[in-house]
Amino acid sequence: MDTPIHNDYHDHSSEKPNKYLVAIILILSLAGIIYSFSKPVGKDIIGGKVLEVLAERETILDVGNLNKIVKEQDLLVEITVENQKKEINILNDYEPMEKGDKIFLRESLFGNSEWSVVNISRTRELIMLFIFFLALVLLTSGWKGFYSLVGLFFTFAVIFVFMVPQILKGVSPVSIGIIGAALILIPTLYLSYGLNKKSIAAFSGIIISLFFVGILSNYFVNSLQFTDFAEASFYLDMASSNSINFMGLLIAGIIIAAVGVLDDVAAIQSSVVFSLARSNPNLRGFKLFKEAMHVGKDHISAVVNTLVLAYTGASFPLILLLTIQNMPLDYLISLEIVAEEIARTLISSSGLLLAVPLTTAIAVVMANRRNYKKT
Repeated sequence: MDTPIHNDYHDHSSEKPNKYLVAIILILSLAGIIYSFSKPVGKDIIGGKVLEVLAERETILDVGNLNKIVKEQDLLVEITVENQKKEINILNDYEPMEKGDKIFLRESLFGNSEWSVVNISRTRELIMLFIFFLALVLLTSGWKGFYSLVGLFFTFAVIFVFMVPQILKGVSPVSIGIIGAALILIPTLYLSYGLNKKSIAAFSGIIISLFFVGILSNYFVNSLQFTDFAEASFYLDMASSNSINFMGLLIAGIIIAAVGVLDDVAAIQSSVVFSLARSNPNLRGFKLFKEAMHVGKDHISAVVNTLVLAYTGASFPLILLLTIQNMPLDYLISLEIVAEEIARTLISSSGLLLAVPLTTAIAVVMANRRNYKKT
């Protein structure tokens, strides 16, 4: 009787990344992130620390037909200019401050001694939130969570060390988006699943789907005739010394946004296929594909809904503002800022719809390659 040997299924050692390779990826990622954010900053904005609140009062600000009460403060602030610390008095009408708060100032146009508050420092609170997030990941996921964090750091490194500088140099954002996505996926899938058939099937399905997303994005971004007069694009064009293809930048953004979703869906779908093949050796070919797609269909419906909610939540203030204006529906969805989000959601969802059956088919083919021995 022929009995299948499922060494690839029962031996999970290949799913554990080599600790030395993990350490190398982590060191390179952190070094890249530190390098990206250690470059000299502009002199327009400087940091300061509130030494004392000298006085405060309430004033009435006319905003349209409404009167808004604003609190003004006289602050004593410590700043560092040309490596020298100095104390200055400023008028703060940005946000009420307390002693010890860190703020950001910009020199006004009215004289060298005039400064205005442009922002408050949120670094401390964000670091606390990030530490909480790290602890929660490690407590709930153990080493798997640690590997995912290493992958997260690597993703940030690729974005800030490779993708952003290349796009600012004028390189095609679409090409950089696809290459950057591939660079992100290779260590991310390796850290999560090791170097095996499961990760290879997931990677293959994602890359093919991303090419589909790129083609679809290119067609609809051009056919929708986006003018790219958005405020962020305007300032980016003013600040950049190189010509940037903003339509390509929009396509690259869609590709990068799709990677995170496709990564999750394809990896889980590939895992489902190999788990089913391991649990039932007689489940092969189309039967295996059909069983795996039962899970895939559930995953599709859940993730598509998540995508829509994520984009809607990010744009919720805008949705409320536009709704108040009582605009006709066809005019509302034709606004460029609204149409972009609709296109982004539908194109990313289309990539997801392709990735699930495609990854499933690739994983089924790879799972069917088994070794047998006589017993």
